[in-house]
Amino acid sequence: MNDIFSNYPDIITTALIPMIIAVFALGFPLLIQTITRIDDKYKSTVLIKTFRKDWICKWFLWILVISIASYVIWILQIPPLIECVWIIDNSALIIVALSTITLIAITFLIVYLTYIYFVPELLLNRLINKYRKTKTNKTLYFEAISKILFFSIDKADESLARALLEFYHEAFIGFRKSKEGQTIEYPPEYYNAVFEANELLCNRKRKTISYFNDSTLFELFLDQYQKTVISSKTYSFLWRLIVQSILYDKEEFILAYWRKAHQLCNYFMQSIYPEYDKSIIGNLKIKNQTEIDKRENERKDFFEFHYALGGLLMYKQKYAIIKEMMSYTQQKSPTYVLVPERMQEIIERYMQIDSIEYINPVYYEQKYQFPDIYGVNSDGAIRMWIKKYLSILFIRQYSLQEFYINSNRLTMPSPPDSLSELNRWKDELDGLKYYINDYLSQNKVLEDLGMEMFYNQHWFKENDKVKPSVLIDNLIKRIEDKFNEIKATQPIDKSKEEEFKDETINHLTPIFDKYKRIFNNEQIEDYQSHFIGGRSYILPKTAFTNNQDMGYSNTNSITAQGVAMDFLYYTINTFILMFPQKYFLMEKDVFLAIDNLINDPVNDPENFVIISVGLNIEYFALHIDGLEKENGEWYYNKFKIINIDNYSNNLVSQSLFVLRKTDLPNIIFKETNKELIDKYKLDKIDSVYNIYGKIIDLNEPKNQKIKEDVEKNHDQINLSESVLSYVNINVEIQYKRDVKSVQLKTFSQFDDRGKANKLVDIEKF
Repeated sequence: MNDIFSNYPDIITTALIPMIIAVFALGFPLLIQTITRIDDKYKSTVLIKTFRKDWICKWFLWILVISIASYVIWILQIPPLIECVWIIDNSALIIVALSTITLIAITFLIVYLTYIYFVPELLLNRLINKYRKTKTNKTLYFEAISKILFFSIDKADESLARALLEFYHEAFIGFRKSKEGQTIEYPPEYYNAVFEANELLCNRKRKTISYFNDSTLFELFLDQYQKTVISSKTYSFLWRLIVQSILYDKEEFILAYWRKAHQLCNYFMQSIYPEYDKSIIGNLKIKNQTEIDKRENERKDFFEFHYALGGLLMYKQKYAIIKEMMSYTQQKSPTYVLVPERMQEIIERYMQIDSIEYINPVYYEQKYQFPDIYGVNSDGAIRMWIKKYLSILFIRQYSLQEFYINSNRLTMPSPPDSLSELNRWKDELDGLKYYINDYLSQNKVLEDLGMEMFYNQHWFKENDKVKPSVLIDNLIKRIEDKFNEIKATQPIDKSKEEEFKDETINHLTPIFDKYKRIFNNEQIEDYQSHFIGGRSYILPKTAFTNNQDMGYSNTNSITAQGVAMDFLYYTINTFILMFPQKYFLMEKDVFLAIDNLINDPVNDPENFVIISVGLNIEYFALHIDGLEKENGEWYYNKFKIINIDNYSNNLVSQSLFVLRKTDLPNIIFKETNKELIDKYKLDKIDSVYNIYGKIIDLNEPKNQKIKEDVEKNHDQINLSESVLSYVNINVEIQYKRDVKSVQLKTFSQFDDRGKANKLVDIEKF
């Protein structure tokens, strides 16, 4: 032993150092070459990462570095710090020997690891074990396993494919474990792996027997046992897979998926029956309502997805696939889960399509994008193709056998109760009838769909069936009858009648407040009068009911607006009835004429008032000296101006009326005639101005006399669907006889004849 250690420099020089150099010179390049060949074989850098992260590769590199370091230390001949210990005296030999032996051993392991990476079955087992044990690198190993899946598809390795599919089923089931009732979104690598695998399957030629002949990859996302819920993200991904398969004409993929979806819906997504709480006597409370609602929402999304699929197949003219889908069942007494078995369901599904548009106008475009359909009308085009698919299902109902006495498959649904929905149904049914008649005239399409019996136009009569167009027309007639009945018989909504009264007060009282302040001359003795009354309108009853056929605006205030319009017109016309001295003046002279008229020491501004009607005072104030605003009131050289915004009455608009304050008119808001109140059963809605109002249902028997009176004066076809909106006032306008007043009106070369007056024409007041 002493001889060996005494000659250790020769041992290191002749044995150990050459071994380290040989491994470094040959093994390291071999490692690099192995990595390159892994990339060439599997076409994946992900597998290179897993190779690099393998403990054998890591230890090989570390031991190689340590061996080279020990060789360097030996060359430097660093003396030991302590010279009394045998191990320290021979440390160089020990370190180099151990590192060399370890390097040789790890080199054999790296060769074994290389062998594993070139045998897909061994590599798959190793990666699966890594995936199961790791907690931090699951994504990496899942992606690496996916690369082997792609390799197996490319090489058509069925034994490898079987092992891979077992792993994927295990992985998906493991991810869903303990998540019953939850909406599942899978990690991105799950979606990416399946999408790329499906792309490869779509590109390869079909084999007679293969694990990939059906929708094995599709069904990974269809949970049949763990009772999880498919998420919107998963639905979007399944849609991409289906579009991908259709674009490659992989009809067998679509049909295989349909069979799996049919099975899932038929056995694992059935509606939940209600459970009643029997402990509460007389109250049948459903204990499991939450579960029922959740399941129905789940089924709604599932069916919507597959009706969109039908629309896509119609768009791509894949009639053979539709034919297979429509006839697929798993029971001897046929049960068709993903297509309707009764006409009622078809109509209801058809009506649901456009109802979503009011909530989200791009709903279908966002969820079910059709290839080569883009732009502002894309959502409408998608909805159209789904409707066409439903029209084919409508025709299909005629070909189904009825196994039970009461199973009338052509039974149509009851019309809805909402007037707006009845209107919409009527319009939608016209569209459905058009699609059906169009397809019944296309013999080639009918043949491809397996409906060639409908070539014969007499088939319906020969088989004692109501023709589709007649069936739809009958439903439209029922809708119209129900629509008219509801419009005539539904009562007026009390809250809407209150809104009518509130709107009437809100429109009239501010106007009455303003004019009462202007025309408040109770000292008139010798006067003339004219009266302003109310108004009534014939309006649709549905505007004042809960169940409306459309949106109504201003119906609860239109009568008050008419009364206000009359009031403003006839009130201002009082100044015309006073027969004022009238002057037509250019705009620049209108206010200056006041100076010639009354602006002198004899006329005290406190005794006069100027009524401005339909003039933009703000505009004139920019150009006229002496026209200014104080405390919210306008004055011209201390003469007070009452501004009235009335631009619609040409007789008084664009005018200034000048008169003494004592000559202002007077307004009296009188009580309405009792006979009128009793006849129309008017309600008093304001006591200050004695405003009365009422919404009168002309269909009620108690209002028959009113209805007859209205019919005499109105050309109405059906007053049973109408109301009489009545607002009444009794306003007396009193004005003096022989009043001195002047009207200064702006001259318009378009509206007025003759020439404008000049300021010198103005006579003193």
